[in-house]
Amino acid sequence: MKNWLSPFLASAALAGLATVAASETADHGSHWTLMSDAYARVGDILNSEEGTTAVERLNEELSALKEACDKLEVKSQNAPCHEDVRRLLSIATFNADPNDPNRNKTFPTHIPDFVSPEMREVMVNWTPNWLTSSWEGYPDPTDYGAWQSLHDELIDPMEAAGKQLLKTYKLSTEEREIGGVRTVIISPSENRHPGKILIHAHGGAFYGNTPETTFDRTAPLANHMGIDIASVDYKLMPAPDWDILDQRDQVIAVFDALTGEGGSYKPEDVGIYGCSAGGGLVAMATNAMSHRGGALPGAAVMQSPQTDFSFNSDSTWTLRYDDPRTNVDHLIDSVWPMLGITEEKAQDPRYSTVYDNFEGRDFPPTMVQTGSKEIQMSDGIRMYGVLRSAGHEAILDVHDAMQHCFHGHSETPESAEAVRRVAEFLEEHLGSE
Repeated sequence: MKNWLSPFLASAALAGLATVAASETADHGSHWTLMSDAYARVGDILNSEEGTTAVERLNEELSALKEACDKLEVKSQNAPCHEDVRRLLSIATFNADPNDPNRNKTFPTHIPDFVSPEMREVMVNWTPNWLTSSWEGYPDPTDYGAWQSLHDELIDPMEAAGKQLLKTYKLSTEEREIGGVRTVIISPSENRHPGKILIHAHGGAFYGNTPETTFDRTAPLANHMGIDIASVDYKLMPAPDWDILDQRDQVIAVFDALTGEGGSYKPEDVGIYGCSAGGGLVAMATNAMSHRGGALPGAAVMQSPQTDFSFNSDSTWTLRYDDPRTNVDHLIDSVWPMLGITEEKAQDPRYSTVYDNFEGRDFPPTMVQTGSKEIQMSDGIRMYGVLRSAGHEAILDVHDAMQHCFHGHSETPESAEAVRRVAEFLEEHLGSE
């Protein structure tokens, strides 16, 4: 196998490394010199063997490298050495046996046996955008036109898939301006909750997607509950004189128009939900409404929410290189600067909702839903924690081994279960019939 993963070979070549097995080397002075030898040895194995033979040799090398890690004189290097060795051998093993149907060929993520065949198919074939052959990196943070072009490239195929989903569930849509904001109303063929409605804030890192590209997040729930959903087409970042808080205010404007003077709904009959950036906007919007006092939604659902822009949550770092959907380095280097997230904003509770004090004021019953294979998991756990600590009703719904916004894969049992739990929560908390 001559061409497997060039970065490993490049690292070995640049360092001029020896290629003896780790078990045969002298004691290493540091974790770094040990890993240099490890890269070279793994490169030799993958260039001389393939398939099960290569996997067997890599497993032998793993045992030897672990022993070498334990022999490091600076004991504080033992744990990171083990982690780096595990990461290296995991990637190498994936490349050693390309015919294994249970492995993702581009991203070495663990897929447990209990994952359904349908979701396994998704996870095996998922390619992170930064590992696609066409990836050229994110635009300059100030190049608004380039960010718009990046977004536009994804629109057509996502809209086509969404339209097919609407047909599958026999749903209808209608564009409507609500509170001065464009929305798309998704309606079931049989409305089992007349007089009630859900507001949906779509995800997309605050710069991507539309209601039409996220029917996979609205159609299954509208069908399952038999309820209308108003998906908010908030103005995307980046744009001159525009901020995430302006997006938040557009979500609030829709709620106010639906429930205020001339509106058709009681506040307690309106639910609000969203995933990722949308989950973050739900947190920001409900928090702002809570601060101002007055009407609040009957219930809120935050799925994989972005609630701490300072990257202080634990899973941001523990899953930094194990999240197949979100690349932390790209967020830090490109996306956050484009969004205008400064150090001050990252600590501001209007943006990073987990830093606010929720005591002594009303807040709607809240469900936080997340997967264990995403960097936003801890953001969700912390959001649940601050609400509960302040005495508010909140539940935490964590799905093991699931990736960011997994509920969007409507063809999988895992998605169906996530949608069912959200529907159950909303039906329990929205106003009585």
